[in-house]
Amino acid sequence: MAERIVTCRVLKSFDTQCTAEAIDPDGEVLICVRHAAKVMRTVQAAEAALNRAFDRPSRHRSN
Repeated sequence: MAERIVTCRVLKSFDTQCTAEAIDPDGEVLICVRHAAKVMRTVQAAEAALNRAFDRPSRHRSN
């Protein structure tokens, strides 16, 4: 019997669901690698803005 592929649950433009395979099919959040990377970039940008606002050094290495 074929194994069922669990897909990413992120909605793209025009309410179409992403069709990429989820990183962890048994996970609490079903998200693909592309959207997970986008989340990480957003979190790092928000943290950097917060650090600039409070004049604190970043905890992450710069790319």
